Amino acid sequence: MKRVIALCAAVALLAGCASKNSTTDADKAFASEVARARAGVSLTPETPGGDSTAPVSAPPMPKTLAANPLYRIGKLPSAGCAEPAYPATSLANVRAYFTQYLACLNKVWGPELRKAGFTFRPPKLVVVLGQSPSSPCDFEDGRDYYCGGTIYMDAATHIKFYKKDPGWARAWMALEIGHEYGHHVQVLTGILNAFYQRDKTLNGVDVQLEDSRRTELQASCLSAVYLGADRNDFPVTPDWEYHWDLATRDTIDDRHDHGSAANHGYWTYVGLHAANPAACDTYTAASSLVG
Repeated sequence: MKRVIALCAAVALLAGCASKNSTTDADKAFASEVARARAGVSLTPETPGGDSTAPVSAPPMPKTLAANPLYRIGKLPSAGCAEPAYPATSLANVRAYFTQYLACLNKVWGPELRKAGFTFRPPKLVVVLGQSPSSPCDFEDGRDYYCGGTIYMDAATHIKFYKKDPGWARAWMALEIGHEYGHHVQVLTGILNAFYQRDKTLNGVDVQLEDSRRTELQASCLSAVYLGADRNDFPVTPDWEYHWDLATRDTIDDRHDHGSAANHGYWTYVGLHAANPAACDTYTAASSLVG
């Protein structure tokens, strides 16, 4: 069972792009925090490796991307939330599942982002059945996406998956709502705006696609960070994590803008086991990890 992760990150540009200066003690502290977050995470044999450099020439990453205060939040606290118990058998159930999950995401991310100095605004949620809602983004039916401060989810897709494999479908639902919420976190922290501003300066399709993959893989990593923090209350059992691992690696990236299945599995694994957004600094990672 495979499907493409599809979304739209169309948002109002909220902040300018920070320039990158010479290395400071603060920069070193950010790097240290990232290293600590990833340390101790035992990677699976499928982990992509290598320390390759970027395949094409690109300007340095701005601090908003490479040293964002998001990476200094530390390990997220648990929301104390159980997995929503609604089976994906109807529009009402899918809407209830995502509504409850979203409330738990807000419960954790809101206070942590405020402590980091950001203004927190909860995203809106729209759940439809088999047809695209009216939104500023033009997407085909069946897509889950983030657009303009709103998370749009199509229940029809999740109902179809649930009929085929309930365990896989439940893991996919958690991944998807968390991924789109990850884009909301990127908006609130200035990351998505900095990504858009940097994209205007990039020369060549390859480097633009690589930056897009860094952004999308970070969103999935942030989805996993929440689950890692809440793993005891959710709970993330071995059986649930087995289906989660299948779902995170069960992706297709025909447009090369979201990341390979192996890299998607890598970043979600790291996020789940670190439970710390510092582990999701995809912008300073080797190109081999964002291919």
